[in-house]
Amino acid sequence: MEYSTRNQHKRGFPFGWILLIVAIIFVALAGISINKIRNGQNGFMTNLWEGDANTEPDPYLDGSALALPVPGYVKTVMLLGSDYQPTIGFRTDVMLLVAMNTKTSEFHLLSFPRDLWVDIPGVGPQRLNTALPFGGAELLSDTLALNFGFRPDNFAMVDFDGFKHIIDVLDGIDVDVEKYMEDECWINDTGWCVVQPGRQHMTAGDAFWYVRARKNTSDFDRNRRQQEVLRAMVSKALRPSEIANLPNVIAAIDETIETDLKISDGFLYVFPLSKFFDGADITSYQITPNEAVPGMTDGGASVLYPDFGAIQAIIRQALWID
Repeated sequence: MEYSTRNQHKRGFPFGWILLIVAIIFVALAGISINKIRNGQNGFMTNLWEGDANTEPDPYLDGSALALPVPGYVKTVMLLGSDYQPTIGFRTDVMLLVAMNTKTSEFHLLSFPRDLWVDIPGVGPQRLNTALPFGGAELLSDTLALNFGFRPDNFAMVDFDGFKHIIDVLDGIDVDVEKYMEDECWINDTGWCVVQPGRQHMTAGDAFWYVRARKNTSDFDRNRRQQEVLRAMVSKALRPSEIANLPNVIAAIDETIETDLKISDGFLYVFPLSKFFDGADITSYQITPNEAVPGMTDGGASVLYPDFGAIQAIIRQALWID
């Protein structure tokens, strides 16, 4: 008996072509989404099926002389480090604004000192780092709008244990230390630690001490060190040699970070982050004693009195205004 074999060698549609078509569609949709973002609409990819951005009046920005004209193509995330302790609650020990220019894929970093003495809506004059404990991310956003004329698009917060867990999963980080530092510490028998300028490998314990040390250094210096550690964490996570470990890093981030970012919005920031390798397109901004003068409140608390005009000038640079 003879059997036809004509169809045995028939070739189906190559799977590689399917992947190519899907990739082309994704790139096209991403391009459309980016154009929507540049025109001021929120959400990466989700803006393709969601309605227009919220147009309700902003109670703190609309009609305010302080309101900053943030370009629609600039997206911002406020990274928060919480000093949460079960018995006393928490304050935001780290407040680091990450701004991305979606036209150029440049990143700007701006640290806000925790002791800035500001007006918190419904509360009154207080340190900036108390806004979130008083009323969550919404109150912190209102506080930034009232005092500095802008709102971050999103927030992301991690506590101390989560911070150390992520670095443990990364198996340590290599930090480019800008300045010599020595301070009281708990990570060796002497109780005193010294860090030399240059690239220094740090474990989770080392990095935690490095960003937290305060006895012999100022909050301004701590802000700089926090930016150094953030750069090192991102650089290590996205290093080609770490690709196999990336799922573990993503899982650690998912377990430890509280955020209102959607997964699609996360991709908007991740794609250009390879630029952290050479630092060419990442600029750091600092609020210094020139813009925030140390002083004492009537109650005897040590705070930083902000020069709002000078700080706004820095914010304008960080957000590509003018």
